[in-house]
Amino acid sequence: MNLKSFIPLVLYALIYLIIFVLWYYIKMFLKQNEQNRNQLIRKNRVIRNHNVFINTLEKQERLELPVSMFVLGNKNCDLELTIFTSLHCEMCGDICEIIDKIIFAYEDQIKINFFFKTQISREKNVFLYLLHGIFLFKGEKEFLKALRFWFKNKSLTPWKIDEYNTEENKDSFKYLNDWFSQNGIISTPSIFINGYIYPYEFEKEDLYYYIEGIIENK
Repeated sequence: MNLKSFIPLVLYALIYLIIFVLWYYIKMFLKQNEQNRNQLIRKNRVIRNHNVFINTLEKQERLELPVSMFVLGNKNCDLELTIFTSLHCEMCGDICEIIDKIIFAYEDQIKINFFFKTQISREKNVFLYLLHGIFLFKGEKEFLKALRFWFKNKSLTPWKIDEYNTEENKDSFKYLNDWFSQNGIISTPSIFINGYIYPYEFEKEDLYYYIEGIIENK
């Protein structure tokens, strides 16, 4: 077979590949540009609503929350963000990503408390005890790393249960879980800012921008 007959096919395939690669990068660029535009719109909306948010927040009942077993950030800060979450809640993973961003940007300007909803099944609580051990023995950065890993993989395989397990604290977890239940706080994630529950009128996805606004308007 004549080799020259393959040249048009090779050229066609090469042109197709170049077009495909260009299309892929253009698509990714447009997608990123759209995400940036949406974030800017959301941030501008939050800035405009800052005073409304604060007024609505401070009209909520203020609770004296219990002492958390997971305290991150500046332990002496007067701005306190509290999350009542669950390891078995899809939306909780999204909120934890926002907490990551807040800690990264404002670690010295905010205190963050985590409370976890316990499960009836002991097997499901083992991972919670493991997370507590990671927090105690490795610190908050490793804890956040493990928490991110959990929500992505629903496992904590890189961390050995025998090394970090703190099941002896299960009564404390139960007490805290019962406290939230007795105060009518059942759904997760539930968010509190300085003891005020996050107003339902405002999207939880905007939490980062509202915290940013509180810090910048001090």
